[in-house]
Amino acid sequence: MDKQPWLTFSLEDTLYALPVKDIREVSPWSRPEPVPAAPQMVEGIINSRGEIVTVVDARLLLGLPATDADEDSRTMTLELPGETIGLTVDRVGEIAQLDERDIEQPHTPQAAIPATVQVDDELVVALDISYLRELSAKEGK
Repeated sequence: MDKQPWLTFSLEDTLYALPVKDIREVSPWSRPEPVPAAPQMVEGIINSRGEIVTVVDARLLLGLPATDADEDSRTMTLELPGETIGLTVDRVGEIAQLDERDIEQPHTPQAAIPATVQVDDELVVALDISYLRELSAKEGK
């Protein structure tokens, strides 16, 4: 299989990646409108191209401590099967060309690390949309 483009992004000191095909857009972070009684990981809602999109804090989704957004923070609008969500990340990196055959499942199953891949000299946590959907569904219950 040919290499596919994946967008890298950071949370704390860890580099993550998502397939570009699942990302509708990346925009500078702006404060979403709060949603009363929403789960803690939900920052609120935004209007994205006429569509109401729920924005989720990627740090809380992945079990990391919350932090205030800054000038490097971005909202990645993701196309999940059946829904669109915004994902707040600390910073967006570059597009990496990854071969899915190089993406490895961890030897010991770990909920927060579905797969990893080596990019140059850096270990990247490769997330997939179905994993994010499962996490958000669990948190929403």
